[in-house]
This record gives sequence, C-alpha cells and structure tokens, in this order.
Amino acid sequence: MKKIYSQTIRIAALCTLCLWFTSCNDFLNQDPKSDYSAATFYQTQSDFQYAIAGVYSAQEGLYNGLTYFRMMILRADEADIGSRPSYDDNISLFTDGDTGNYLLGAWRSLWTMIYRCNAILDQIDAGTFSDAKMQSYIKGETLTLRAWAYYTLAISFGGMPLIDKVTTVNDTKSIKRSTQEETLAFAATDYKAAIDLLPESWSGSNLGRITKYAAMGGLARLYMFQSKFSDADTYLKQIISSGKYSFESNYVNCFNEANENKNERVWEVQFSTGGTGVGQGLSGSFLPEGATVSKELLPVGSGASARMQLAPEFLAAYEKGDLRKDISTIDNIPVYGTITGYTYIRKWLYYSNVPVNTNDWGINLPIIRYTDVLMMHAECMNEAGYQANGEAFNIINKVRSRAGLPALTSATVSSQAAFRTALQKERRIEFAFEGLRWFDLVRWGIAKDTMNAFFSNADEGGGTYSFGTDNHRLIFAIPSEEISRYGDESIMWQNPGY
Repeated sequence: MKKIYSQTIRIAALCTLCLWFTSCNDFLNQDPKSDYSAATFYQTQSDFQYAIAGVYSAQEGLYNGLTYFRMMILRADEADIGSRPSYDDNISLFTDGDTGNYLLGAWRSLWTMIYRCNAILDQIDAGTFSDAKMQSYIKGETLTLRAWAYYTLAISFGGMPLIDKVTTVNDTKSIKRSTQEETLAFAATDYKAAIDLLPESWSGSNLGRITKYAAMGGLARLYMFQSKFSDADTYLKQIISSGKYSFESNYVNCFNEANENKNERVWEVQFSTGGTGVGQGLSGSFLPEGATVSKELLPVGSGASARMQLAPEFLAAYEKGDLRKDISTIDNIPVYGTITGYTYIRKWLYYSNVPVNTNDWGINLPIIRYTDVLMMHAECMNEAGYQANGEAFNIINKVRSRAGLPALTSATVSSQAAFRTALQKERRIEFAFEGLRWFDLVRWGIAKDTMNAFFSNADEGGGTYSFGTDNHRLIFAIPSEEISRYGDESIMWQNPGY
C-alpha cells in the first residue's frame, strides 16, 4: 500500500480517539481524566499504533480542503479569491482579525496534535511492545509531529505555552505563553530527540510514515526560518548524502499520485481514495464552481465558490518557456459555459485513482520535497560565502534545467546578493502553491515590502489594501475564543496590532 497503515486501522484509530477526547477539534476544552484515560487505554503496541494514527489524522486535517494549507497559499503574492475575500476570512487582503474560522480551525488542529502527542509520550515508555524497534519508532514519530505542530504555531501565531505532558484544563490555563524563539527551541529539541529514534525508511503498508530524514528536514526548515544556515546545513547534507532520495527529472512527477512516497518525497501528508473518509477535498477546490472542463481533469465535478484565481503579477514572474507554468496552472476554463479569462491552480490534479466524490482525492500534499532540501542547501552555501559557478549554482541550474530554462552563471549573477535574489525568485516559481512562499518572505525579511508592492498593482486594488507600515502581520492574531477561554491576558494575550 502507498499510504501509512491500512484504511481500517486509520478509521479505527480516529473513532477510538474521538471516544477519549469527546471533541476532536478543541484542545483547550479537554480534561484527560475521562472514562478512557491515557494510563488505562495506552498499554499495548496496538494501542500506540492506533494513537499515532490519530496524530497523523489531525495533521491531515490541516491540509484537507479549505484549511490551513490553503490559507498559507492565499497569504502570499500568488493568488486571491477575487470578489469574495470573506470566504478566506480576508487573509489574502491582510484585513483579517481574531475571529476567522480558518485561524481558529488551524489553532484547534495544531493543539489537538500536541495533546495527542503528549498522551502518547506520557505512556509509551511503560507500554508493552512485541517489537522494541516499533516502540522507538512511534516515539520518534510522536516527537516529530509535536515538533512540527509547535513550529507551525510559532511561525504562524508567535510564542506558545510549552506543554510537554497531559494536563488538566485548569493546569493548562496557568501556563504562560513563551516567546517565539523559546517555542522554536522547544520544537528543535523534539526534532533532535526524534532523529535518533526513527528508521531511515519504511516499507510495505508503512510507506509514508515519518523517517529520520523527514525529522532532519523539519529541523533544517526550522533553522532556516531563524537564519541559522550552518545549523540547517548540518542536517540538509545528511539527507543529501543518505542516498534515500534523488532529484526527479520530470517536474510533474513531483506531484502526481503515481510517484508518491518515492524519490522526491521526503515528507508528505498522506491521503487515499476509496470513499472511506481518508481522502482530501483540496485538489478540486482550486477550480471554480461551474467549471466545465474535461472528465480527465475533474472526473467527479469541480470546484468551489471560494476558488482561487492567480495574480497577474505572479504569472508574469514565469520566464518564457518555463515548463512549470503549464504543469502548475490552467487557464481558458469555461465557467457555466463562459471563458473567465482567469488562471487557476492545476498543480494538485495529477491523479491515478479516480475519487468517488469531491472530497475523496488520494493525492498526497507535500511538507518537504527533495528539491526543497537541495535548494535550502544551495541557500546555506551562498550565505556561508558566494562561490562563482560553485555547487550552489549547480543546484539552482539543475532546477532550471528541469523547467526548460537556461543556466545561470557568475557573469550575470555576480555576487552573494545577486545569487540570493536569483534563488528567491526560483523558489517562488518552483514551490508555487505549496504553502512555502509566505514563510519564505517572512524569514527573508521582505514580507512587508513585497506585499505592499503587490497590493499597489491595479489588479490587487491599486493600494486599497496593504501589509501596513509595521510588522505585526508577520504573525496572525490569536483566536479571540482562545483568549476568552483563558480569561487571563497575563497568561494568554493577543498579539500586538490586533
């Protein structure tokens, strides 16, 4: 099987966890002293297999349909939803506040992951395992997923309460927010502990589970966000030298269902078709409701009224002849019989298995691609010191060659700053609609200037909207519901500017 676990185990895990947690979406409302306490429920290897499947399921919820993954695409200078910005809580216009459903949903899902991880980590050392290696592996998976959840919270919302064990609601409410740096350090510690516990690879029905190289990639990305290039490169080089991955020669194979969990895929969120509730509804939602396209493209019908349309400024960034454009985008689509003139996202519609409905796409969605590992490595090398036509050039030119573009040389990219700009441009196109662009802008320190320039374009309001003059929108508002639940703004306070 190409997905982690069988569908039967995944569904059983979710049902079992829902019995325990009462509400699978709301971390801060939970009291673990229920009929199914961790101390009595998590005992055997099978119990922990079910439990870790529940953590993966919570992560999948962040990528499925109109959720966090889509939100991160809309935040950057790639796409918007035209005349209906309220459908995305105005995230694309930077007028979002603390009451949006997208933000609340992301917050709840990430805290659900942390709560479930803590329940596993509290008990796993005392668990009864027929396979000692599996005990180590599940612990490593749990630490990685908790690290990823804390990292995602930190870069999205700022510093978080650092909770490393199951706590009651009252105890949780006494744990004060830490700084963003402290939260990232906490996540880094989890990643490092996980690396030593995880296998180099999985096989059979376990394909798609987290490996030590996925954890290394997550830690490297965390360090990249902090501009700790040397620390990041330590782990990037280990992934590259492992021999477990290779550069995909055909760009479309980086995304199509047939090549999932293969050479380009370091870490991806797993989905399956078959009408069993473990598919995703994101792929078709990028096209507009009423789109009359071929059955080959949308075999179960199309789109959403909250569809995205691509910004002309983004489309203009493609160089002439770039093969990635026709793979990632699609235009001239009839909508209720009329050509709209807009361009839409095509990237996540390369399927092998026909879904049974619009929420049943089996296409995995990426967290870390091997191309990203290589390009982060190139960035680290350039930040360590510019080398004319050196290895960093070789990497960016490999990416450009796959896209059908000419190589860059030191004749035109003649300094560290020039290479940095070239790499930033290449990442924008290579990883379009993969949820990376916004956080790249933030970590490069160019989010404010980039988005203000973007909003100055006539197609984006001609200055009606803006990032603003300060930097408070580098992170989102804490959902007001959560601040109210705490009832103590010395413990859980709103981010400045909201």
